[in-house]
Amino acid sequence: MPKFTKVPRTKGYWVKELLMTILATSVSIVLTFGTAYQIEYTQKKDAQRQMAMMVIHDIDESIGKMEQADSIIREFSNLQLTILEGKYNKPIENARADLSMCDPNAVKFSKTAEQIFDSSVDTWSTIGKVDFIDNVSNCYIDRNEYRTMVIDEFYKQLRPGDSLTEMNELDNLLNINAEFFIAFSADIINRVKSANELNKRIMKISDKDLEKFTANKENVYKTVLDSSSYVLGNKYQEMKDVKNRARENYNKNRGSMYPKR
Repeated sequence: MPKFTKVPRTKGYWVKELLMTILATSVSIVLTFGTAYQIEYTQKKDAQRQMAMMVIHDIDESIGKMEQADSIIREFSNLQLTILEGKYNKPIENARADLSMCDPNAVKFSKTAEQIFDSSVDTWSTIGKVDFIDNVSNCYIDRNEYRTMVIDEFYKQLRPGDSLTEMNELDNLLNINAEFFIAFSADIINRVKSANELNKRIMKISDKDLEKFTANKENVYKTVLDSSSYVLGNKYQEMKDVKNRARENYNKNRGSMYPKR
């Protein structure tokens, strides 16, 4: 520190001491505020990463739930075909109950992370990446669409009376277009999977280098979705053709397939 009490030895002593004082003060200010800023920046980055990981994990969990519902509907479709082909190895009277048990409505999505993400502007400020926020919002929109258009709509056809004890008629159950729900389900699941992979890249959750959002969105979405839509469309038609042929044969030979006991 400068020593103003001493008698100056040179003509520029006071100037030198003053400059040293200014320099020391400046260094002290820089160290104080610089350290505080660095701590705050580190804490913000940590909070940002934690929030992003929570949301991405929640979307991955949602994908697992959607795949669970998808498996139930596929089981229903397979059972339909088994009955229509005359390969059902139980009394036909049991078929209604077995089909009705293939109910995806039991699958529930956790709303906690979505509510935190949607309810507070502070959350968006913490994350701070507009492309990530936009992409996560689309994931939750797709998840809600899955709930409404796949699970709820399938349930309405499975149980039109919305009763846990009232079962639909067998012919009505056999006429449910399960293949449509399977195709719609697979399309949404693939879309959310692609979007969440992009989320991981944006927030650098994975080890891959992050490209610009628009480029990633075009490449990831177009490559995955275009190819999957083509495959799903062909698979849907193939499944429908098999089911329709089996249904025609079932209607003609129902009595011989499942004679009354």
